[in-house]
Amino acid sequence: MNVATVYKRTWETKAGERRSAWMVSYADKDGQRHRKQFTLKRDADDERVRVEGQLATGTHVPDKGSMTVLDAARAFLADFEGLVKAEKRDRETQRMYGQFVNLHLAPFAIANETLSRLTGPTCKQYAKDLERKRSEKLGPRVFKAFRMIVRFAQSEGWISGNPTESVSVRTTSEGAQEEDALEIPSKEQLRALVKATAAFDATGMASALVSLLLFGGLRSSELRGARLVDVKFPVRSFQVRQTADRWQRLGRVKTKNARRTIPLPDHTIRALRRWIKKAPLKSEGLLFPNGAGKVESYANLYHRVWVPLMAKAKLVGDDEVPLFGMHALRHAAVSLWIESGATPKKVMTWAGHASVQFTMDTYGHLWADATGDRAIAAAIERSVLAKS
Repeated sequence: MNVATVYKRTWETKAGERRSAWMVSYADKDGQRHRKQFTLKRDADDERVRVEGQLATGTHVPDKGSMTVLDAARAFLADFEGLVKAEKRDRETQRMYGQFVNLHLAPFAIANETLSRLTGPTCKQYAKDLERKRSEKLGPRVFKAFRMIVRFAQSEGWISGNPTESVSVRTTSEGAQEEDALEIPSKEQLRALVKATAAFDATGMASALVSLLLFGGLRSSELRGARLVDVKFPVRSFQVRQTADRWQRLGRVKTKNARRTIPLPDHTIRALRRWIKKAPLKSEGLLFPNGAGKVESYANLYHRVWVPLMAKAKLVGDDEVPLFGMHALRHAAVSLWIESGATPKKVMTWAGHASVQFTMDTYGHLWADATGDRAIAAAIERSVLAKS
């Protein structure tokens, strides 16, 4: 029988003072004896109930000294670093998790919580803190990483269960918020940008770059990792197979869905043909390499190509800052696909989204069709009320 006992311990200090405390004593599933000391009897009784309940269900994990949630987070980061070195995870993700831990976990009270005593209410309080002190976009991402850390601790045997599973960071999650969050340039702005590329440089590099972003919906990391062989001229398509991180390191795309083939319009094919004929042949075989034939940095693309190109198109503010960034062309590509009749499944495939649900959550409002909705409503009315 799994029984924990509570008894009073009394002793005398070196100064001759009598002291007392309440002890909880029990044996774990391996027969190892554990003792814990409490000042108040009610605290000892609460611990006895907790331990006995966990012993009965086989979920008890003895306290691991002073290991805290932050200790577990750092152990998680160290383990992830090993995966990066083994080329099973990418360094950009490691950097992101490191920022989450240092900036959005360490400053909160939960970081100092003893890991084995982590509870659902404690995790819920952390979620509420993130709701108040972090943005709606950042808060859920941080808590998702926190949940991964707790799962890692659970797999190491440092905690018996995962109290984060039923907790989440609440957001507004309204369609209007999703719509406002998207940065989709107007067609007038897009036309001005495409027109500016024609006379931007003699090689046609800017035209090829903008066209591939606008009509292919690539991420900037995918653009920087694009290869000459990824352009399939006979079938007018582009294959996304590798990316480049912020350290200019090439790697395979991270997910199965990110590995995809995107149909390209004639304008993009012509722009790519022109650029490839004049582009220097380099050993890396990259579509948009730097002067040495290696991976071009995002900073160079932005400051040496994007900023002056946007200025030429007169798409900058009074401070000469571009009205939108390169990533806005990816949103524009998705909106153009939707406008032209692409289904959510096709958009998900071409954009490389993780799921149709993500596509709908982010771009669902773009499928709105007021005219079509009215036609459906009228058809329903006729089917019921029309005279036979």
